[in-house]
Amino acid sequence: MLALGANFLAWVWLFWQTPRDDQQLFLHYNVLFGVDKVGGYGGVFAITLVGLGILVFNYLAGWLVFGKDKYTAFILNMVGLICQLFVLAGSVLIVFMNV
Repeated sequence: MLALGANFLAWVWLFWQTPRDDQQLFLHYNVLFGVDKVGGYGGVFAITLVGLGILVFNYLAGWLVFGKDKYTAFILNMVGLICQLFVLAGSVLIVFMNV
């Protein structure tokens, strides 16, 4: 539930904080090369969509494995939570790059 809440918070943060005009937005920043990917408004939601896919996959895999090995199911759910925390951090950084 905590991982799903983090993903939802990332969606809401990006929706409310990202400008919705037709200008190009910074989507990816690299320390060595600077901004290396720009795109439109819909591109900022790619990180949250990938995070949601990871969350669903890990949840379903953990559900399938739970009867055989509870520890593996726990690890899959924790990896999903950690991924969602990184998605949330990435969403915050995308907003701050485009302010």
